[in-house]
Amino acid sequence: TCFNSSASFAQWYNDAPGVNVHDNFTMEFLPNEVGGLTYDNPAFFPFDGKAWGNETFEHNYWFTMEMHVDFIYEPGSTFAFKGDDDVWVFVNGSLVMDLGGVHTPLDGAVSLDDLNLIAGEKATLDFFFAERQPVLSTFKIDMRLKLDDAPLPMPERTCMIWGDPHVNVFDSVDPDGDAIGASVVNIYGHGDYWIVRSRAISIQGRYNATQWSIDGQSATRAIAIGGRFMRGHTLIIEAMDGQMTWDGDAILQDFPSSFAAEGLISASYHELEEPIDKAETHRPIYGVKLDLPHSVRVTVNRWAKHLDVLISMRPQRGGQDGHCGNLNFNATDDTLESISARMNLRVSAQDSLFPVDSLDTAEVTEKSIADCAPEIREQAQAHCEQMQVNGDGEAASEPFIKACVYDACFGGEDFAAQ
Repeated sequence: TCFNSSASFAQWYNDAPGVNVHDNFTMEFLPNEVGGLTYDNPAFFPFDGKAWGNETFEHNYWFTMEMHVDFIYEPGSTFAFKGDDDVWVFVNGSLVMDLGGVHTPLDGAVSLDDLNLIAGEKATLDFFFAERQPVLSTFKIDMRLKLDDAPLPMPERTCMIWGDPHVNVFDSVDPDGDAIGASVVNIYGHGDYWIVRSRAISIQGRYNATQWSIDGQSATRAIAIGGRFMRGHTLIIEAMDGQMTWDGDAILQDFPSSFAAEGLISASYHELEEPIDKAETHRPIYGVKLDLPHSVRVTVNRWAKHLDVLISMRPQRGGQDGHCGNLNFNATDDTLESISARMNLRVSAQDSLFPVDSLDTAEVTEKSIADCAPEIREQAQAHCEQMQVNGDGEAASEPFIKACVYDACFGGEDFAAQ
């Protein structure tokens, strides 16, 4: 908690073995009444029980933290802090707030209009904090900034969701939806699950059994799209026995039809030539195509009781995860076990975009293809190998074929033929 040179001070914010321990944690900022974001924690102890522990105190008091934000300057942008102890804030590398020292909670505020920034251009905000007294830790940030959540300038990838539901993760599917890898992630439980979760994008899936399911296997009954990139709006698409809504109001009620909200969504509902799941033989194909912020594109096939979905996007700043994987161009870390170790795939009631909570949250034991009747399995294998061919005429991967056979075996004959 003390320093007597630039070298010892540098240990506050740089890894130094034997001196400090580095850790990451998530701060949940909530919308405030002036259109900005607030994080307010009167007992800010993110390091409790970590590193060398709390020693003889109730909390782990002696720690530093830093936060780095990319934003696009707009007139009226502000940043404010209230708390203890040291706080230094830099904008574009220049010190704009200094609340140094051990002290009771102090206030500091910066109007970015006074910093000679250029409207519409990117800028950076670097925040440094130190907790140095074993008494209290008050921490509140109010910021009114247009955060730069634009996707990283990296190749686009596509996640495919179909059937029970199976998912070919972003790192296994090319932009046309053709499987190029071996990572098929299956979730058979019922309830609401994260398909994509980043700091700006929320895409959730409602997985439940249908009348054709065998032994309670799930299907994607609906998806919900929201988050900061939708500016507080929510789009929900259900199977043909449901509806499509924008902030709770029905949209795209005619076939064909279109819907748009300037700067947020362009949607068309029309018949598609090819299904997402090549094994589907039912026609017509009721398709929804969405163009969303951050260059996110979504295609949905609406069937009688379930959806098949393609989501195309680039890696998001700050990372992402969910049933579609973490989009780091490495399919090997996108098994169900790996994803579940990184995050809770089930959506909490607090985070849910659906207006009504799912009452069915049953866990379903995965069946093996070995449990499938031999004659049904043989027919399904032949059908899936014939139908599951990509745009270049090449056969799909073995896990992809296996998932197709699984649907025919346990989704029920009517489900497979929708």
